[in-house]
Amino acid sequence: MATIHDVAEKAGVSIKTVSRVLNGGTEVSEKTRNRIEQAMRTLEFTPSAAARMLRGRPTGLVAVIAEQLTTTPDSTEIIKGIQQVCEQLGKVLLIGETGGHADVAERLVADMRERRVEGILFATPFHRRVELAMSLGGTPTALANCFETAGRYMQVVPDDESGGYAAAQIVLRAGHRKIAFLQLIPGMVATDLRARGFHKAMQEHGITSRPEWLIHGAEADDANEFAHLSGAVDRLFAGADQPTAILCGNDKMAMRVIFILQRRGLRVPADVSIVGFDDFRLISEALDPGLTTVALPYREIGELTGRFVLDPGGQMARTVRVPCVPVMRGTVAAPPARAKP
Repeated sequence: MATIHDVAEKAGVSIKTVSRVLNGGTEVSEKTRNRIEQAMRTLEFTPSAAARMLRGRPTGLVAVIAEQLTTTPDSTEIIKGIQQVCEQLGKVLLIGETGGHADVAERLVADMRERRVEGILFATPFHRRVELAMSLGGTPTALANCFETAGRYMQVVPDDESGGYAAAQIVLRAGHRKIAFLQLIPGMVATDLRARGFHKAMQEHGITSRPEWLIHGAEADDANEFAHLSGAVDRLFAGADQPTAILCGNDKMAMRVIFILQRRGLRVPADVSIVGFDDFRLISEALDPGLTTVALPYREIGELTGRFVLDPGGQMARTVRVPCVPVMRGTVAAPPARAKP
């Protein structure tokens, strides 16, 4: 690897003159500067981050402290959004994975601060509350897909309430009145917010939600989160009065519900309309027909947090909620003619 000594020798100047060029000094003639820069290109010389730190110059490094984000396929779009901003601004992205362990997160933060990163972003694979107990000093900080109760930093989260509202509106506008909601794990932030949006949409259409049709279709079990989903669907269709539309907590659940209905001899969407959540395209675009769903704005969340932490522009700490947008495909149709209001 070429050093500053190699550059000086190649350009026929002193090390001090090369150092002046690296530090942006104006006392070097343009002819000499061009010769030094040409030597750098020829030798593929790059000033080290450590050297820039010693000179007090920005390192160009940005850190993401991720909690199982890099292993969660549908939420890696957050990283892509941050990376896009870094590329536009000429920054280098460093990613540290905590595995969900607070002590690892604290160690990563200390390491990133030692490297003099220009900003730190905390990111989680699902919308949840976090508590940041470690010292961040004056390093610009933002939270992606998570929030802190104290609200000390910019935090960008999905507007899950509007997402639940949008999902309900899709089937309500198609004429459905018998609507079931297979929700995510109890106690999750997204579960409660989407339920609130669902009830709001139903009330606006003058429809009372049926408690027996509001079921948690997912369990807090990493090994088999949908272990009881088949039983939940069976309960929905056990009686004479059955739903004509089912909203699902995510696209993985929606895919499984479609398969369960098919085994029961029910067609989607001719007999039952299905709406997912996430727009996880490996599922939503692969199904036939394509899955109507509500997209989680992961890419936008990443971009917004990245831009804030690199160019805060005097903005105060606040919470930004990014809309969840409906994506219409083929799993929603009008309710079957035999369905009674």
